[in-house]
Amino acid sequence: MIRPRVLIIGASGTVGSQVVKEFDKNNEGVMLRLATSRLETAQKWQTEGREAVVLDLNEPATFTEALAGVDRVFLLTGYTSDMLFQSKQLVDAAVDAGVSHIVHLGVYTSRRDLIPHFNWHDLVETYIEASGIAWTHLHPNVITDTGMAMIPITGSINWHDQPLGWVTAGDIAAVAAAVLREGPEKHGSANYWLSTEVLTGPEVADIVSKESGKDIKCIFDPASTEAYIAQIENAAERAYMDSAIITTKLAVAGRMTAQNVVRDDVLTVLGRPGTTMAEWARQNLK
Repeated sequence: MIRPRVLIIGASGTVGSQVVKEFDKNNEGVMLRLATSRLETAQKWQTEGREAVVLDLNEPATFTEALAGVDRVFLLTGYTSDMLFQSKQLVDAAVDAGVSHIVHLGVYTSRRDLIPHFNWHDLVETYIEASGIAWTHLHPNVITDTGMAMIPITGSINWHDQPLGWVTAGDIAAVAAAVLREGPEKHGSANYWLSTEVLTGPEVADIVSKESGKDIKCIFDPASTEAYIAQIENAAERAYMDSAIITTKLAVAGRMTAQNVVRDDVLTVLGRPGTTMAEWARQNLK
């Protein structure tokens, strides 16, 4: 029996690299191909004995070779409006290549959010579903590893006092790897919602302080929000920066109610509950 070949797009990123680690622990039944936009990274992986290709989402000419012989694709894109162009071109190329299953990493959408980049993901997922390829959509809420990224540098988190759901990058990766490994027969046409627990910024600071033994402050204040907005208003990627501003304002105003729920499909897919903030802190901040 021929093993399906799985292509991991963004294999060196925050989530993609952890998907690769999951397959390193268990790649039973599949062959793995890693994709990166950087030639030197692909060459490094090849010297390590891995199957690796260059795939630049802004260069559709790189898609054909990267997708040759691929059965299943882990699709994640950059958080810019370019995701619309990138995803459509990639899906079209996947159809031509005979790909049988796309696992898409999206957002925790209500399908009615007043946030542009959430809507972009909705459109991408609609296009994938219309392609004829079997699909699975992963919907992570706030990613713990990203939200806590400044702790080693500043010893604090800059977060608001409104409740939102959280999920770790490791859990997202573990779910993605399981879905890709087990395939569309088990996971086709499934939406998996990844929101392990609902916490405010001060609650997060209290938890990570207790578990790490460090005094982690939540330094959010209204002035910092205005400063953040002012800082990003002049950024080059206008469409996404505008969306980031909208997201921040809605979150601070407590208007992201669709995202302040627990829905733990880590348990659905893996048979274990998602990693809590306390568990994450013990694993990463000691």
